[in-house]
Amino acid sequence: MSDQLIIKRRRGNTVETTNQIITLNLSEANSTLLSLKKEIQKITRIKPLRQWLTSEDLKTVYDDNSKPLNQCGFKSGQVLVVKDLGPQMLWITVFYAEYVGPILMFVLLYYLGQKEKYTFMQKSALWMVAAHYIKRILETKFVHVFSRDSMPTQRALINCFHYWILCGASIGSELYLLRTFTEDPAWKKIFIALFAGFEFLNLMCHVRLASFRKQPAIKKNDSDYVAVNKQRQIPYGWGFGRISSANYFWETMAWVSFTIFTGSYAAIGFTAFSFSQMLIWAKQKHQRYLKEFGDKYPKNRKAIVPFVV
Repeated sequence: MSDQLIIKRRRGNTVETTNQIITLNLSEANSTLLSLKKEIQKITRIKPLRQWLTSEDLKTVYDDNSKPLNQCGFKSGQVLVVKDLGPQMLWITVFYAEYVGPILMFVLLYYLGQKEKYTFMQKSALWMVAAHYIKRILETKFVHVFSRDSMPTQRALINCFHYWILCGASIGSELYLLRTFTEDPAWKKIFIALFAGFEFLNLMCHVRLASFRKQPAIKKNDSDYVAVNKQRQIPYGWGFGRISSANYFWETMAWVSFTIFTGSYAAIGFTAFSFSQMLIWAKQKHQRYLKEFGDKYPKNRKAIVPFVV
């Protein structure tokens, strides 16, 4: 039995009145939201990755491409609104591009410099940066759960600039080409240990947050589909007892340790800029938690820095 869905296009805040009909079987077990988006592509020429699909009132978003149509709640004759998001890149691709960049830049600049004159600090800095971004690549592969498939290409390029240029090129150039360093006192080596400790705490925060998303939102029955759990939960442990974004705090502390260890002016700028952006995200997330959980959310928690903000 075939069903019909009415497709409208949205441009900005305006929804077109012209209706286009898609005919398909909503109850077919093997049909997913992605198959619907491919049908929408045939009449709108908007690729599935660029589609922002909502209900007619724009309140319900359909973005889990693996979800079977028979679990989306669609009814024959229902109106759906599609918007073209513009050029997109997969989140996982963006993350890999962001994190490979600083490693490549540091290695290149390291070998362009005078390696025979490098201090312990300069040699260690290369391994610290490599370890940080290899950790991030592994987290992207094995830990993170993405609520959306893609992000705007323009935003992805800005993110790459942040990591490739502000971190990789700027810090690497200072450490290996632009400044001459002398051996630091032995006590400074403690910041390598602190850096490693903060990286571990950051990892555990990511594991904790991912564990919420990996809990099934729909139990398995006659279908192999298990939905990603997009309902937020109150995080706990690993620093979350005091702040809403403990993962941002530990990452900041890792870069503070790196900055003190290296004495790099570029690292100061990168750390300050990164923290300012994470502060914005942390405040937004903190407000979402307060709004969503109300009185259940711990009142003593700050956004990103314990007891401060």
